[in-house]
Amino acid sequence: MMKTGLFGGTFNPPHIGHISVADKAVESLGLDRLIVMPTGTPPHKELSDGAPDAEARLEMAKLAFADTPRAEVSDMEIRREGRSYTADTVRAILAESPETELWLVVGDDMFFSFERWYDSRWLLANVSLAVFARSDRMDEIRSRAEKLSAGGARVRVVEKEVVEISSTEIRDALPKRGGRKYLSDAVYSYIIRNRLYNALPDIDWLRGRAITLLKPSRVPHVLGTEETAAALARRWGVDEADARTAALLHDCTKRINADEQLNFESLHVTMQTNPVPEKLFHAITGAELAQREFGVSDEIRSAIRWHTSGKPGMTDLEKIIYLADMVEPNRTFPEALRIRDVCFEDLDAAMRDALEFSVKSVKERNLPLDETTVRALEYYRGTAK
Repeated sequence: MMKTGLFGGTFNPPHIGHISVADKAVESLGLDRLIVMPTGTPPHKELSDGAPDAEARLEMAKLAFADTPRAEVSDMEIRREGRSYTADTVRAILAESPETELWLVVGDDMFFSFERWYDSRWLLANVSLAVFARSDRMDEIRSRAEKLSAGGARVRVVEKEVVEISSTEIRDALPKRGGRKYLSDAVYSYIIRNRLYNALPDIDWLRGRAITLLKPSRVPHVLGTEETAAALARRWGVDEADARTAALLHDCTKRINADEQLNFESLHVTMQTNPVPEKLFHAITGAELAQREFGVSDEIRSAIRWHTSGKPGMTDLEKIIYLADMVEPNRTFPEALRIRDVCFEDLDAAMRDALEFSVKSVKERNLPLDETTVRALEYYRGTAK
C-alpha cells in the first residue's frame, strides 16, 4: 500500500522550518510521496495584510520544496473556490487513490486546535496524524496523542529540532533587509525580484549576486564604487543601502554585447526616440535588469540609468552614483583624485567638474558625445537656457 503524506499551510512564505518538516516526514514516516498543499483561502486564520496572492505562494512552495525527495506541490486548494478545508482535500485525494495510507502532517499548534477543524471526526477516522512537536511541549503533546489514540485515532508524535522562526517574523524582517537565512536562495530571490512583503535585499546577498554578473576584471571597480557611494551617502544624508544597491548593480549588463543589449525593451525604445552612443548602452539596460531581477525602486533604477551620461537636475543619489563611478579608488588619474575631494565638499561642484572632464575626454578621443551630457554640463555650470 502506498504511503502518502499531506502537508498543508499558507506558506507565507515557505521557510527552512517547513522544508525540515517535509524532509523529516518523508524519512521518518517512510512516505512514497508527500503532497505539499498551499491553501487558497485558509479557514482558520486570515492571511496577513499585503500577503502575496495564491499563485505567488504556490510558486514559492514549488521553489522551496524542489529538492525534497518524493515531494510534489499541489494547486488543488488554490484552484478550489471559497475556503480551503482539509477534509475536502482528503476526500479528493482518497477518491483518486482509495488504497493509499494517508498521513496528515501537522505542527503542535495545529494539533491542539485539530478538534475544532471542519469535519475533524471524519478526518480522525480516515487519516493518520503525524505531529511534529517541539521538545518543550512534548509531555503535553504525548498526553493529548494518547487520549486521541484511546478513542481510535492513529497518531504518531515525531520529535524534531525546530528552527525558532515563524513566517510572521520573516515577513517583518524582509523590509529591513533581514530574513534571508531562513529562506532557500530560490525563494529569497523570488521574493526580492517581485518585491513581495516590501522586501529589500540583504546587501551581502546582493553583492554576491552582482559579482556573478561581472567579468572578473570589473569586480574591483564595482566594489570600489560601492564603498565610495556608501561614504558619499553617509556624508550627504542619503540612504546608504540604496547607494550600495545602485553601485553594485550599475554595471550589471556591462559584459553583455551590444547586439544582445539592443534586445532590451528600454534600450530599444530609447534608440528609436533618442539614440545614444554604444558605450552608454549598459546604463539603460542595467537599470532595466536591476528592476526586473532585483526589484529595485524607481529611484535606484534612475541612479543606474544616468550614471554614465548624467542629466540636468539630478537627485543626490543619482549624483552619488555618477561621481562614485568616476572617482572610486581604482581610478587613479589626477582629475579623479581632485574631484574625489570635491565630492565631499560640494556635490554640485563635483558634478560640474566631473562632467567637464568627461566631455573633454570624449572630444579628445573623437568619440560620439551624448546630448544629455552636454545639457547636464550646462545645467551644473549654470549656463542652461
